[in-house]
Amino acid sequence: MKKYLVCLLTTCLGYQLIAQTPMNLDSLLGVMPGVAQDTTAVELYIQIGQQYETNQPLIAQQYYKKAGELSTELEYPLGFCKYAANYTAVLNMQGQYDSSLIINLKALQVAEEWNDKMWITKMRFNVGNCYNYKLQYETALAYYQQVIPYFEEVGNKPYLALIYDVMQVLYQNLRQYPKAIAYGEKSIALFDDDPGSNALGNTLLNLSVNYLYNIPSQPEKAMKGFDEALQIARDNQNLYLESMVLLNIADLHYRHHDMDKARPYYEQALVLQKETDDREGICIASRGLAYYELYRDNYDEAERLILDVLAIATENNFLKEIVECYASLSELALAKRDFLQYRHFLQRKDSVQTIILNDELTRATQDKETKYETERKELKLIALEKQRKLGIAFTVIGAIFSILLIVILVFRQRVISHKKVLAEEMIKRLEQEKQLTASQALMEGENAERKRLARDLHDGLGGMLSVVKLNLNNMKGNIIMPEADVPAFHNALEMLDGSIRELRRVAHNLMPETLLRYGLKPAFADFCHNVDIVKFHFFGDDRRIDEKFEVAVYRIFLELVNNALKHAAAEQINVQLIIEDSRINLVVQDNGKGFDPALVDQAKTTGLSSIRSRVESLNGQLEIYSAPAKGTEVQVEFRF
Repeated sequence: MKKYLVCLLTTCLGYQLIAQTPMNLDSLLGVMPGVAQDTTAVELYIQIGQQYETNQPLIAQQYYKKAGELSTELEYPLGFCKYAANYTAVLNMQGQYDSSLIINLKALQVAEEWNDKMWITKMRFNVGNCYNYKLQYETALAYYQQVIPYFEEVGNKPYLALIYDVMQVLYQNLRQYPKAIAYGEKSIALFDDDPGSNALGNTLLNLSVNYLYNIPSQPEKAMKGFDEALQIARDNQNLYLESMVLLNIADLHYRHHDMDKARPYYEQALVLQKETDDREGICIASRGLAYYELYRDNYDEAERLILDVLAIATENNFLKEIVECYASLSELALAKRDFLQYRHFLQRKDSVQTIILNDELTRATQDKETKYETERKELKLIALEKQRKLGIAFTVIGAIFSILLIVILVFRQRVISHKKVLAEEMIKRLEQEKQLTASQALMEGENAERKRLARDLHDGLGGMLSVVKLNLNNMKGNIIMPEADVPAFHNALEMLDGSIRELRRVAHNLMPETLLRYGLKPAFADFCHNVDIVKFHFFGDDRRIDEKFEVAVYRIFLELVNNALKHAAAEQINVQLIIEDSRINLVVQDNGKGFDPALVDQAKTTGLSSIRSRVESLNGQLEIYSAPAKGTEVQVEFRF
């Protein structure tokens, strides 16, 4: 529960930098029909949307869209920025972070063209929030650091309080709770002029979560903050904030194993989340109720609730919720002594966790790339600004020394152009080298960690379990026990055997022992032997090559075969591996439904991006041949 609630709490930051209006909803709706479609209408659309935002967000979105469309038509930058700030607040509450990022970046561009310092700062803050929600923390931090000096300079306490709250959640996501608490307390101290606001409720909620998860935990402070935030949410009729507080209070009781106290809070939160269509919140609250039923030994009701959550999580691609569901189902199967189902759900859980791990690695790489791209653009802007100033200086001098300066300018322009070409070539080369170094370091670190984990599991925990099994087998013939206990003893031995096999399977998935000991051909053959529709063909020299090539080729092979199994609906998959003196060639071919490679490249899917990154890091070549209904063939080649 802890992990998902913390992630959900970041959506409480969706209240962007917007001004609230004192007019009530009835007054606004009464004025609207007689207003001309000009800037006044834009402001009214914004104000009406704000009135609906906390309890009927879908209606609020409609009014915000009208404000954005009219602002674009009128070329009204202030209206467009207000639309973006308000509309993306709702998108963030709904978890639509990519759409929110696109709109906020457009609004930042509008603010920069408008050259309004305050709105540029606001939009940078909102862009930073989007990267924060997308878990690209370094990029988010870079935007926030551009925001704080402006707010401190103008002494705007509400905005400073909000940015401190954002920094609190950023460190909360990084599990650095002391730093998070420090920023949260700084934020609370700035609300003396604005008691009872939604922003204060959000900050209290986030600070209370940090109190709860800090080491040592401070549950009394956490509960006091939750109670204050809950009262604020109810006073303001903020259903979203109220549901988040209720979930966290339930979590506090859950952590203290008091499920009878936790249950009513889960039930109240679930009602509010259904009303606001918060599907991830629905999953968390429903799982909390499932734990209550499991606590009461109501296995059938617990299973029904978990399966309902699994359906919602699968439909919305909530990967972490899917992992929790499979973990809960495995625990339930173990409680019912259904060991086959127990192993089945554990395997499902491992599969989804592997996907999450790959996504996190990809996000980390994207975060580095985004940060580097931002720095590169800033350097270009500085260079262009310097060039502009030089141009002005030469123009002034040219008015005095016209003929002489024309000659100098022509010569100097050639020098500048030549330097610019050299600088651009240097930037490209440095960018390529940095990307290559980052990709290689990432893969080497991943491989080293996989080998270490696999070795620790197999040699450490695996050896210990084997010794326990040997001792139990030796005891079996030498001890006397009641006949009624014999089946339980044998069941324990069977569970121990299953645990040893499961441990070996996990270690094998992390880093196959066949690959490390014998090389690519045996590792490929071993994997393909276990999948009926995959056929393996080998040509060339069956010899060992550099370990980093072996691991990279094996990971690429796994990614390609898994993509074909998951997405292609193929009846047969052919894998061909060629190892010669100076090259390695891998071909994965399926007779599935195929796709348009151009569309996939534009979409920049995680799977293909990961494969391309691995191939490029080793100076390899990747070719994709596919078309709808005509299957797919992927060729990867390395030369060394």
